[in-house]
Amino acid sequence: NKGMRELASKINPDVTVLVGGAEDVTSLVLTPVDSVVMLDVLEHIEKDDEQVRKIFTTLKDGGEFIVVVPAHPFLYGMRDIGMSHYRRYTKKTLRKVLSDNGFCIVTMRHWNMLGFFPYMVAEKILKKPLEAKFRGGTKTGVGTVMLRKGLHLWFRFIENTFDFKFGLSIIAVARKL
Repeated sequence: NKGMRELASKINPDVTVLVGGAEDVTSLVLTPVDSVVMLDVLEHIEKDDEQVRKIFTTLKDGGEFIVVVPAHPFLYGMRDIGMSHYRRYTKKTLRKVLSDNGFCIVTMRHWNMLGFFPYMVAEKILKKPLEAKFRGGTKTGVGTVMLRKGLHLWFRFIENTFDFKFGLSIIAVARKL
């Protein structure tokens, strides 16, 4: 996504942001790197073990792989299908694909506890994809602005501090030894 690359380059001008598909990582990264970050990407790749192995080969010894994936396979539904997801993960399945391909888990936790119940109700009870238009929309009404600010504060000070042991995503940091 061009907007994400531009934002990453603006926030971190000393970081090289490469353009290409995740599957192309071994041809894009020609010398070993300190870290690789994949935010909501691995679930889009059919052979996730092959992708994780590619990531392993691109890292320096001691390098870190930071990965965020959707959690709870029982939540797999219309939104996942519409977004071309092959799977949702459990901590166990994510740990396995990482460790089977040479990584040592540094940390792993769930994230986005607030989104769990609305997502579950929409997908499993109402049988329709959850829409979150306020996240990236351009609405500027008082209610929308207050909701965005409230969510920002929640995630910054509560969700990022406490592990509620469930949420829509799993965040992991894995190290190449």
